[in-house]
Amino acid sequence: MKRLLCGVSALCLSAAFLCAPALAEAPAAPEQTTVPYSIVYSSANPIPEIAANVRPAVVDVVCSVESWDANTRVSSVTPIASGSGCYVKSGAEGGYILTNYHVVEDGADFSLRWLNGTEMDAAVVGYDNGTDIAVLEFKEPVPEGTNPIPLGDSDALQIGELAIAIGNPGSGGETLYGTVTAGIISGLERPANADNFTRSVSVIQTDAAINVGNSGGALLNAKGELVGIPTLKYMYTYDTVFEGLGFCIPINTIKDFIDQIIDTGVVVRPRMGMTVAAVDGPDEPMKKYPPAGVQVYEVEKGGPAETAGLMEGDIITEANGTRVYTFRDLTVELDKCKAGDTIDLKVYRYYDKDGNLTGSYEELYFTVTLELLD
Repeated sequence: MKRLLCGVSALCLSAAFLCAPALAEAPAAPEQTTVPYSIVYSSANPIPEIAANVRPAVVDVVCSVESWDANTRVSSVTPIASGSGCYVKSGAEGGYILTNYHVVEDGADFSLRWLNGTEMDAAVVGYDNGTDIAVLEFKEPVPEGTNPIPLGDSDALQIGELAIAIGNPGSGGETLYGTVTAGIISGLERPANADNFTRSVSVIQTDAAINVGNSGGALLNAKGELVGIPTLKYMYTYDTVFEGLGFCIPINTIKDFIDQIIDTGVVVRPRMGMTVAAVDGPDEPMKKYPPAGVQVYEVEKGGPAETAGLMEGDIITEANGTRVYTFRDLTVELDKCKAGDTIDLKVYRYYDKDGNLTGSYEELYFTVTLELLD
């Protein structure tokens, strides 16, 4: 049974959301937005109280598949993957667990194991593979004293402040349920160049230990609020071994998506209504050589791109004044927008309406009004 997905230089981890009531007031001290790691060694250390409040809300998510043996004619359910999950919202009968999409993507049946050993079935409500999140629903009462984890403000994080991770590292009978580790926020807005994401996502870097099984878990601030979801860890390249390079999805990146998934089962984004792919070339256009950029391969009939005047073969080199070379570059700008917003594109046209090279090019500018498209 797998506990994590591994790339060439990145290791994907499973983790869990935890519930935390408000912390008891610390001894009188000037209010500060950044809590340094040195507080761990003082009498005001908040970690024990955070652990007591939040650990019960971190679940182990087990994904299974059903198989049938033609020789024995017996069917069986086999666990194939597991990770962590965070209890983030109560429901009419049960509640909702936030986890990573890569934790559940290969499963067909899902179960949860709570810190006190309680087990229950769960079902996937929906997911967003663009940001590597999924939401599961369970319909049984939560263990007594377990509360949804309050969501914090990841935009308020500062490099060097205290960071606490809670998850379920390990595998099978060797899972270390409810493991708490601590460190600092090591970096912010790191580009997430990993297969976990199909959209442009900037992640939080932390040196709080996260391991196989932490994916989908909780990264907390000194108030016990959920500020990130552990999702991957850099371990090595062909000539370098890394330590303490864990990365988490900022909670502000996915807050709205969580509610969308719970309410509708899907995440809906504004789109331009065209299919594109990156093409290589010179940085600047040449008469016979189109520049590097994002080329339009298909334009949706009646969509925003067609309305604005884009054609198949057009090469987009700028979006809202930013140079774009790849689909990821383009989605960085798209993800800043909502339906009804406009995006300005700089385009080079080397092809006529029949797809033939013209032997010259036009430099064009289009303003596309984004819409929600099926």
